[in-house]
Amino acid sequence: MADPRLDAIGRLGWDDLRFVLEIARQGSIYGAAKVLKVDHSTVTRRLAHVEHVFERQFFDRSSKGISLRPDTEAIVAHIRQMEVHALAMRDDLVAASAAPRTVRIATMEGLASGYLARRIDSIVDDADETRIALFSNPHIVDLLKKEADIFLSFFNPQIPGLISEQVGEIAVYLYGSKVYAEAHGLPKTIDELLSHRYVGYIEEMVTIESVMWLEELVPQARTVFCSNSIIAQRNAAESGTGLAALPVFVGEESASLFRVLPEKLTISRPVWMSVTRDQHLIKSVRRMAKAIASVFGRDATMLMGQTRWS
Repeated sequence: MADPRLDAIGRLGWDDLRFVLEIARQGSIYGAAKVLKVDHSTVTRRLAHVEHVFERQFFDRSSKGISLRPDTEAIVAHIRQMEVHALAMRDDLVAASAAPRTVRIATMEGLASGYLARRIDSIVDDADETRIALFSNPHIVDLLKKEADIFLSFFNPQIPGLISEQVGEIAVYLYGSKVYAEAHGLPKTIDELLSHRYVGYIEEMVTIESVMWLEELVPQARTVFCSNSIIAQRNAAESGTGLAALPVFVGEESASLFRVLPEKLTISRPVWMSVTRDQHLIKSVRRMAKAIASVFGRDATMLMGQTRWS
């Protein structure tokens, strides 16, 4: 005789189960509601329905939020695989209809505005029939919460569930302008660095330590202007406010800036690209990741400041 409960579970649709998955991913009812674009009462109702059918509670609730119960982790893992197949099916349907599939790329402002935005044409050509949504974020993006499909950073996240690979390396130099040189001169030796003025990041707002390149190039630098925007830092350096430590794709695009003590003052940062293991199975995401890696490969010598920037 068939088990009525198993029959009921078999009739549950993806539209119900995705609520459970998003709650597990976001760690709260309100977080899931925001992602799913519904009110929190709808999420609560759908969760209650799934728990009733399975005859078990999926989450433990505490003052710290919601956490998945150990005895339901295997079930949610199956639901996650359902999502992968649903996304793959949508990918194939979108490809068949010739409508572009959007892939969301997240990275820091400098990489987004100073580099990737200038290479979008090449990336689109390599990842045909895919639309790119590029957004800059000063914080670490949580791919496991689906805040983006691809994350580019200057560090290896080393988070379980992610596939991360180093796709490139960028050089950072100290830059100055003619305006600054005329007003304050330029350091001719390392010993003269501390007598000059600098622009840099607002230290208390930095969440990604790898961008603290000024502190590495010029320890105890006297900063007269700080901003959480690297573009603002470059603009301030152009106006003569101070010297600035900038990655080449930000510093070299300015005709007003030049490298200061380039043979003695240079550091590098690796560029890591990360996707979740689930998203890596999606054809459009995998193709986009390959296109991004290809662009970094072609620009390798320019990104290290060894050939002229173009």
